[in-house]
This record gives sequence, C-alpha cells and structure tokens, in this order.
Amino acid sequence: MNLPFRRIYLVGIKGSGMARLALLLANGGCRVGGCDGKEDFFTGRSLAESGIVPDVGFDRSNLEGQWDAVIHSAAYPSSTDILVYAKERGIPLYSYPEFLALLSTLRPTYLAIGTHGKTTTSAMSDHLLGEEGGYWAVYGSTLLDRKDSFRKEPSFHLFEGCEYQDHFLLYQTTGAVLLSVEYDHPDYFADLADVYDSFKRFVDGIEKGGFFIYNNDQAGSKAIGEYAKATRTDLLALSFGFDQKSDYPIVKEQGRRYRIGQIDTLLTVETPELVIDHLGALLLATVIRSKNVDPVRMKELAPRLATFSGVVGRLEYMGEREGILFFDDYAHHPSEIIVSLREMRTRFPDKSILVLFMPHTASRTHALLDEFAEALTGADHLILQPTYASARNDEETDPLALYAVLKTETDCTYAQDEDEAIAQALMRLKEGWLCITMGAGNNRALNSRLLRSFL
Repeated sequence: MNLPFRRIYLVGIKGSGMARLALLLANGGCRVGGCDGKEDFFTGRSLAESGIVPDVGFDRSNLEGQWDAVIHSAAYPSSTDILVYAKERGIPLYSYPEFLALLSTLRPTYLAIGTHGKTTTSAMSDHLLGEEGGYWAVYGSTLLDRKDSFRKEPSFHLFEGCEYQDHFLLYQTTGAVLLSVEYDHPDYFADLADVYDSFKRFVDGIEKGGFFIYNNDQAGSKAIGEYAKATRTDLLALSFGFDQKSDYPIVKEQGRRYRIGQIDTLLTVETPELVIDHLGALLLATVIRSKNVDPVRMKELAPRLATFSGVVGRLEYMGEREGILFFDDYAHHPSEIIVSLREMRTRFPDKSILVLFMPHTASRTHALLDEFAEALTGADHLILQPTYASARNDEETDPLALYAVLKTETDCTYAQDEDEAIAQALMRLKEGWLCITMGAGNNRALNSRLLRSFL
C-alpha cells in the first residue's frame, strides 16, 4: 500500500473499527501492537487469531521499543499519558479518522454516511463486494458469516464515515451513500442546522466526477441530496426510496418482495425496516464496480443480499435458554431504537420483549430525553442502566432523569450496576420472551453473563 510506516501501535485497539484496521495493517505486512482496557470485547478473538495480543492499560511503558506511528481511538484525548509520551518521543500520532484520511489519499475511497444506518449499509456493501475482493473495508462492526481475507494491495477503500466532530470531512472521498440526517452528538453540534451544515460541507468536498447516493424517504437525507443535485452538477447524484419520485423507487409486492423501479430488480427482505439499507448498499456496490448504475450488474449483485446474515452487535442473536431468545443491539439513538424494536415485532409478533438499555453519553440522553422515552416504550419490559462512561467528558448529572419519565409510561425499573441488572432480568424473564441488551456501551458482556446464568 506504500504506507510510510511498518511498525504501528494502536491505542484503544479493541474498538470495532480500530481492531479491523489493526487486522488490515497486520495482513498488509505491518508489525502491529496495541493496548486497551481489561474488558472483553467481541474483537478479542479475531485479534488473537492474527497473533495480536493487546497490552492492558494505557501506561507509557507499553510504547517502549521502535514504533513508526501511533494511532489512537478518537475516544482518547491527546492528554492521555501514552499519547503524551508518543508526542515526547516524536512518534507520528494519528487519531483513527486521521489515519483513515491518510489511507483515503492512497486509493479511491467510498463512504457510507448518516446519523444511523451506516454500519449495516457498509456491511451489506462489503458482503456484496466480498466475492470479488480487492479492497479494504473498515466500519464499526464485522460480518457474522465471513472470515476476511485481507488484500495487501487494495484497489479501493470502503469506509464508514462518521459525522462526529466532522471526522468524515477529513477523507478524500470519491463517492458516498447517505442514509439519514438527524440531530445527534449534542456535545459537538449545537442544533440540527449545525448537523446539516456538516453534511453539506461533506458534499462540497466529494471529488469532482464522483457520486452521491441518498435516501429520498428521510427528510434530512433528502434535504442534503437536493443540495447535492443543486450545487454539485459534476457529481452523479441519485435518490432512492419508497418515494415514487426517487431516481430508484421501491414498490412493495407480495410478501417480502420489493421491486426496484427503473431496472426492474427484485429484492427479498425479511423486514421492511431493512429495505432502505439493502437498496443503498446495492446501489453503492454497483456504482463502485461499474462507475454507474449498470442494470445488468445490479441484477447480478441483488441475489447476494439474500445471503446477508447480519453483523456483530446489530440485533445479533446470542443464544437461547429455557425458551428465551437473547439478542444484542448497538442502538443508541431514539430512531435506531424504534427501528430495532419494530423489526423484532415483525419477526416475533407474539413474543414479549424485555430490553436492558444502557444510555450512551449523558449529553445525548438529556438532549433527546423525550425522544428516548417515546422510543423505549416500544418494549414491553425495560431495565434502565447507568449511562455508559464516555471518554467525551460529558459527566452525568441526573442519571435517573430518563427513568423518571419512563416509570409512568411502561413497565420500567432501574438497575444501579450489572449485578442488579442481571438479577432483575432473571426475576422477570419468562419462557417465550425476547431479551435484548441495547446501547453503545459494552452491554454485550452483560448478555453473555445472562446466558451463563442459565447453565
């Protein structure tokens, strides 16, 4: 890949995106090391299989030896001791998005972006493109059904682009698909207009002659798409959605079948909530390979979507105990919670749903308090947990605020810690129920503990 570094150390290496980047670099011929906390994450197994054993903790002594560069998760500020030490030693220092930005200057780079939906759409695009290979894909999870074989010399990159702190503006982008634009990250964006401004600047920065594909059904995405069509006439700008005025409209047929207008292609989708992600991924993968929407190519790729089995942490099935089905889901924004619970109602219409929800960031929870309360009433039973300790320095001042709203709206209790959450769940769960650990914290570990409790 002509990288200027051969020995790279990653701080926060267990994070989903960071771990995937570590594997890409290791398989690309780099010597890779890293460190993280002692918590177990789903990435641990893949790192171990590649011979990468993370150091525990963030002590500067971990960085002894020869390193050409240090990459750190954006969750860790530059004041973190090990990063201060790297700077003192003169080792080139990159945040995770800064390093991806460097990679984007070396090969054509395509992004899935949006307030939500980008991880699933990235994964679906990866699944569609995977049989032919020849690229590096980095996003916030990993496919459930494929063991990656990483190419040392990729011809292009497929990245998930996050709007937080305008990270996606760093990339040299050839083309992108946009799923949604809503208010989020209140610790950075002042209001929805501020979020819109960030996405508009992203459109402004796409390479001349590139493309921009957008969801025409979601108001924010549609507004940004119309901005792209009005201001970037040099781009291939395409809309898709159930809105029949879209460039690629979706028409529901019988059962689980959906017809895509213009090219007369059928998609078979388990739940209607995922149709937009499916079509967004199909359009993205087609344009990446064909440089345009080639109907023949699109029809060839479409059947592969039927074999997409999901990604880690996105309504991932974890197991069954005594007739109870356990799932883990990363949903941490009200709109994501609504979609996840709606999907589970569609798949399991006769089952009661117990959700153990861990809010992620105090600023988001309080800025969207009413929206969270409304979204979470979609569960039959709810156990609220303390706000996940964030590295964003937004301390929780009223941990019971969400509970105070919800306790009068639904069957809701509050658990002070993991042990109490497990005890409450075990007292309430019944045969035939669904149990979902939900949130952007490390609730996956809680799910595993619950499963072990039945053995």
